[in-house]
Amino acid sequence: MRVTPFVLASLIMTSSLAAKAETPYPETRTVNVAEEQFGETVKDPYRWLENDVREDPAVADWVKAQNKVTGAFLATLPGRDVLSARMKQLYDFERIGTPRKGGKRYFYMRNNGLQNQSSLWVRDTLDGEPRLLIDPNTWAKDGATALAEWEPSPDGQHLLYTVQDGGTDWRILRVLNVQTGALLEDELRWVKFSNLAWDGKGKGFYYSRFAAPEKGAAFQSLNLNQTIFYHALGTPQSADKMIYATPDRPQLGHFAQVTDDGKHLLITSSQGTDDRYALHVAKLGGKAAPKVQPLVNGLDHNWELAGSKGRTFWFVTNKDAPRGRLVKMDITKPDALAEIVPQNADTLVGAGLVGKRLIVAYLGDAKSRVELRETDGRGVSAITLPGIGTASGFGGKMGDSETFFTFSSYAAPATVYRFDTATSALEVFAKPKLAFDPEQYETDQRFYTSKDGTRVPMFIVKKKTTGPGAPTLLYGYGGFNISQTPAFSATRLAWLEQGGVLAIANLRGGGEYGKA
Repeated sequence: MRVTPFVLASLIMTSSLAAKAETPYPETRTVNVAEEQFGETVKDPYRWLENDVREDPAVADWVKAQNKVTGAFLATLPGRDVLSARMKQLYDFERIGTPRKGGKRYFYMRNNGLQNQSSLWVRDTLDGEPRLLIDPNTWAKDGATALAEWEPSPDGQHLLYTVQDGGTDWRILRVLNVQTGALLEDELRWVKFSNLAWDGKGKGFYYSRFAAPEKGAAFQSLNLNQTIFYHALGTPQSADKMIYATPDRPQLGHFAQVTDDGKHLLITSSQGTDDRYALHVAKLGGKAAPKVQPLVNGLDHNWELAGSKGRTFWFVTNKDAPRGRLVKMDITKPDALAEIVPQNADTLVGAGLVGKRLIVAYLGDAKSRVELRETDGRGVSAITLPGIGTASGFGGKMGDSETFFTFSSYAAPATVYRFDTATSALEVFAKPKLAFDPEQYETDQRFYTSKDGTRVPMFIVKKKTTGPGAPTLLYGYGGFNISQTPAFSATRLAWLEQGGVLAIANLRGGGEYGKA
């Protein structure tokens, strides 16, 4: 049976109208809760639904009732079984994440196709036998406990990772011996919105945490007074050393990074969701506690560390460049910035020092473009990408020319590539085996004009054999500096297979063209 988009759309609309008239939705009780916010009384009658579904039977019963109604309606949709079976086939392919190096080891995420969560694997050498380190699918029967952030130590001997329970922002930090797979006794709590920053010797790490909330208030407490601590392996969390805090400005959040040479600690502070940061730096390696010094004051511009060599730091910034530029800073003279790569027509979205060269990534009309440059900004070459799509990754370290990145498009899931910045050699590290042929599809980029005359891009994706007049799914999102760049979706591909067309409009407010 083949369900065409014309038939599917009309049948779904007919079923939806009928269901709307007949479906008895469960009653949702209200509570008498009101709070004063900024001088206004705000009622919150559904506050009780914020309770943990695993702990509050009333919330669990409400969710079951809602799901029952939804499931009963979805089961009536004609053609649903056909599309569901095909989507399952399209989802069922091995997915490999971008590798990260720790010492001589390679760490990456892997999903066999239909796993609820991806697992973490390691190879002792580039071509070594993969072995499983962490499988979060075994952690909880309901699948609600997940592996979140992770970072191998510089020597690859340990893995620092975080556990996320029930979708909360709170994290539990744990450490694994990579060789044996054994857990260390180290366990850190009340961590949220934190980077994982190993010191240069792999003996401990820097992280950001909040004070323990009052009993029963873990999911309602405000994110105030985030503090950076240092944890030495093999010690209790109570012995962790406080490194940086701003009790006079409790709304600031703090993010710690250690430079590749292990000589400096960079602290990035922010307030809210805008990319506007202040920077502090501390020299590491002495016996005394690191002395934190201001580097960039105010919360005015974006600053992202691209790499460092001694006291020379490279940053991506939008200071005096709304679409971004790359600058060099002597941290002993932070006001004397040297421009390495000026702003151009495309938006600079990232840069990194890998080996002895810089990788510079752009969004050109919402699609990826990547360049290889010398540390003084001189161009070496473009990094050839397979087509219109999104490239991500390019992590690495000074002194090691090896990096990895993934490339994906609307009709092809991520393929992992290995790139050498010294030789420009490019090779496939992992390519998925698929239940369809990506060559049967095409992506075209067109432009439309906004009300005030601004030129805005849009992607049109379809099967090469699909003619004009086919039903089209139009999707758009704009806001929070989030870009709608090409990405693979098995559910969308099922639509394209049936002869439908996909249109992705890059709405104003996204990150395609910088702050402007």
